[in-house]
Amino acid sequence: MALTSFELGKLKIVGHVREELDRAGIVAQSIRCISGGIETPPGIARLTILVNGTLETLDLKAQEVEDCESIVVGETWHKIAALIGRLAS
Repeated sequence: MALTSFELGKLKIVGHVREELDRAGIVAQSIRCISGGIETPPGIARLTILVNGTLETLDLKAQEVEDCESIVVGETWHKIAALIGRLAS
């Protein structure tokens, strides 16, 4: 069964976050990008990163996630960079 653009985008985002955290010298206990269920609204993927007991979250619209199917770019890239910047502080 092939993955959808949304599922591929979520995987690409998690991989991108891991790389950026490594570059910044930040060790994460957990990185997740979840959607569906009762914790996230429809059409939203929630990126969660746990670093040193601090949990940071970022909600991304389905289109933003799908746009990252091949590479994390544009506004989504900037949002993730800002999130990582908060973790580095």
